Order: sequence, then C-alpha cells, then structure tokens
Amino acid sequence: MDVTKKVIIMVTGSHNEPSNQKECEKTWIPLLRNMGFRVIVALGDTECDDEILTFDDFNNYYKFIDKDTIQFRTFDSKMGLFDKSIKLPAKWILNETDYEYYFRIDSDSFVHPERFKKMLEDNFRDYPNVNYMGCCHPYLGWSPNKLIRQLVCKVGCMASGTGYMVSRRAMKLALDKMRVLQPFEFQTDDWVLGRAMWENQIPMLHDSRIYFESKHKTIIDSKNGLPDISDSDSHLAIQHYMNGHMKKTIKKLKL
Repeated sequence: MDVTKKVIIMVTGSHNEPSNQKECEKTWIPLLRNMGFRVIVALGDTECDDEILTFDDFNNYYKFIDKDTIQFRTFDSKMGLFDKSIKLPAKWILNETDYEYYFRIDSDSFVHPERFKKMLEDNFRDYPNVNYMGCCHPYLGWSPNKLIRQLVCKVGCMASGTGYMVSRRAMKLALDKMRVLQPFEFQTDDWVLGRAMWENQIPMLHDSRIYFESKHKTIIDSKNGLPDISDSDSHLAIQHYMNGHMKKTIKKLKL
C-alpha cells in the first residue's frame, strides 16, 4: 500500500503571520515531499479581510500562488480558519483531485516523517474503513505517553486541529452537514467538523501518535509528564506547539 498516493496534506498557514509555515517549509515539509507525499500550504486572501465576498468569489474560490501554495478566497485571519482549513480544501480535493484522504496539519505542529507514514500504514491496515482520524479533544483520561488507538463517537469529542484526517466520504458529509452556529466557530474548524461527524455517527479514530500540546505550551496538566517528539524513542508522529523549536528538533532527531 502506497499511502503517499492516498493522502494529500495541507498545512494551514497565513500571509499575515508567515513564520510558522516557513519554519515547516525549512524542516519537515521537504522530507514528506521527498517521500512522495503531496504537501500544500493553504492560505487565505488578505484582500478578503477588507472586502465583502460576492457570488463570483464562491465560484473562483482558490488560486495557486506557486505549485506548493494554494490561496483560498476567504479571510487570512483566524476568522478564515474554518474556510481555509476544512470547507474549501474539502471542496477543492473532491472537485479537482482523486485523493482518497485529506490530512490537515496546523503550521505550528511538527511532523516526524517516518512515524507519520507508519501511522497511516498501520491505520489503513487495521481500520480500512476509517473516515475520520486525529487526537481526541478533550482527552479522555489516557496516558499521552502510550500508543493508544480507539474509536470514539461521543458528543463534544473532536479531532484536534493539531492534525486530523478525513476521507472523501467524510468530506462530502462535512460539506453538507457542517454548520457555523456562532461567530467564534469561524475560528474553530476542528469543532465544527467534529460536531458534524458525531451528529452523523461517524466515529473518530483517536491515535495518540498525534498530540495537541508540548512542553513549550500545555493545555492540560499531565501527572505522567508530556511526550516529546524530539526523543528518539518517542511514539509521536505529530506534536502541536512546536513553532520556534523545529530546527532544533530536526537536528536532534538527525533527520
């Protein structure tokens, strides 16, 4: 199974705050591309921050700035996160490509290429019908230091925006069922997507090889300590809040 032909990856970035995606481009993104993965940086359009969108914008909703950077016709600010992270990427992938899966990764996440590829291979082998995968948030009492995989379909549980994957089936359902109910939800693509999944009985495959915090920024108190993707024996494939630390991490890992 060649997972590089099944999965397209987009890294959500910003024109206004480009340092994160540039750090990714200088560290782990080239390694994934060398392995055969199609990795695209997804941005919003700074013009949209000061304009009212027209019906024409909904038809001409993207353009490629270069071969590896797509700009979606939506806000480049956090108010555009829902559009440029899931709504418009799903639309583009379904209409313009044959990829079976879309993997969305935040630009302040670090990816260990070999572990990432193995995670995909393991899960496609053991869960061949997986439609939705990521790190469950809120975390359900598991130890973050252990490799845990579990199917979860529970109200309030979503795959963290650290990094999540959806199938073509899930993308079609999401485009039909996702609803932005409050203004803040334009900034929470993971929440809006997660709600559409649990409301329609699409289970999330929680995989602890994706983790939504790091020693550089914590969200929950862990009595067991936090795993560190830079450790040679770590199980982590993706770790959040690694911005400013990626060069040091890739040097330590000797990648």
